[in-house]
Amino acid sequence: MGKINTIQSVASEFIRTLQDFSQYIAHQAALGNASFTLSQVSQDTMDRWGRPGKKAAPFLFQGPKNPDLFFVDSEGSFFNGKRGELLGKILNAMHLTPESVFICNASDAVSIHTKIEQTAPKILITLGPQAGHLLLNITSPMEQFQGKLHTYNGISVMPTFHPSALLAQPGLKRKVWEDMQQVMQLIGLFP
Repeated sequence: MGKINTIQSVASEFIRTLQDFSQYIAHQAALGNASFTLSQVSQDTMDRWGRPGKKAAPFLFQGPKNPDLFFVDSEGSFFNGKRGELLGKILNAMHLTPESVFICNASDAVSIHTKIEQTAPKILITLGPQAGHLLLNITSPMEQFQGKLHTYNGISVMPTFHPSALLAQPGLKRKVWEDMQQVMQLIGLFP
């Protein structure tokens, strides 16, 4: 017998399709492809992907198999919207591209730990408090652990503010840049 489509299975499939499309749009934007546009309603829907109702967001990721940098994103926005644009600018200042780093959302600790083990990055960067708390297993406020190198299974971890925090408080940009300079130093990105 064929698969019976329930409301839940149809909704799950729709969410997966929306997430795939959202990642595709973000990838195209990162490549500079601006030859198509979305309506504001579509863009708003894309910005909300991964947050259906009260369910936990599914684990999402993108990036190369063996990245130097592995980002854990508290908000799951990746390279979407103004937050994503700002993250792209940070990477550009580091002489990196969105395609050269691995990024995942902070929705599932087990999946994150598995991906870290599979990709074996040189450095982990947590964007925002949720990602920092999840990966480092700490509960202190972001200001207490941001900008200080930590270790996760022998891998250096740099917790920093999420781009959405930078948009809300531009004064934090300096701190994030100092964090990224430490990361650049560790992986040899300075000329």
